[in-house]
Amino acid sequence: MKIKINHTTTYSYESTVPKLIQCLKLYPTVCKNQEVLEWEIKASSGKIVDSHTDALGHKILNIFNNNLDGTLKITSTGLVKTRDLSGLVKGLKEKVNPLCFLRDTKLTKPCKNIEKIFKQASKKKDDLIEFVHRLNLIVSDSIKYSEGSTNTSTCSEQALRQGKGVCQDFAHILISVARFAELPARYINGFLLEDINSGRNSTHAWTEIFIKDLGWVAFDPSHKKCVDHTYVRISAGLDFVDASMIKGIKTNYSGGEMLESKVYINHCQ
Repeated sequence: MKIKINHTTTYSYESTVPKLIQCLKLYPTVCKNQEVLEWEIKASSGKIVDSHTDALGHKILNIFNNNLDGTLKITSTGLVKTRDLSGLVKGLKEKVNPLCFLRDTKLTKPCKNIEKIFKQASKKKDDLIEFVHRLNLIVSDSIKYSEGSTNTSTCSEQALRQGKGVCQDFAHILISVARFAELPARYINGFLLEDINSGRNSTHAWTEIFIKDLGWVAFDPSHKKCVDHTYVRISAGLDFVDASMIKGIKTNYSGGEMLESKVYINHCQ
């Protein structure tokens, strides 16, 4: 499948920002699941500089702005050809030991509800692959999807306590219970084509779990399935914060900031 993406993030500032440096992880992952046919990243202001490729294979770009007034729009557009590998993520160009993803964070710290999910999934004695699939389904039913019910600082414990959340929260919960089961797990940022020619969408989040002798397997608990050819993978990390597509540092600025993100995704023949 060929998927066309237009992703725009707009930052609006109350006053002049003396200095702004941003780190971008907006280039699609290089792997066997997807092939980047076209991709371009632009900024309405500032200089974009190629920085490096990190240990997880992210192509890192930096944007430098001085005395920025008003708004900054960052746009990534392109065409990606995807393949359905039944959830397996193959051909990643990374150098990080999977065991690093056993580390908990503030957003994925286990709690009593995480332990309950683990115990529920462990009732049946079968192989590891069946276990993680069952884990994904149980997490899918652990909270209800409710747009706007959480924010970027909501942790898995809070989402479970209130019983609702968004794709970010489903991903954090699955990561937390997988690590509780001593399985390396990580947060994935990307895009999902919900329906053919669906038009406007948003960024999406899911989870990868490392299974010995099999590798990384991608699960989307918010959709009760493994990742297929309708997904485009962009970035990976320990949690939402670590995997963020855009991070920035401002100096000598104490004013307000507003953020708006728009994503248009279409299927191409």
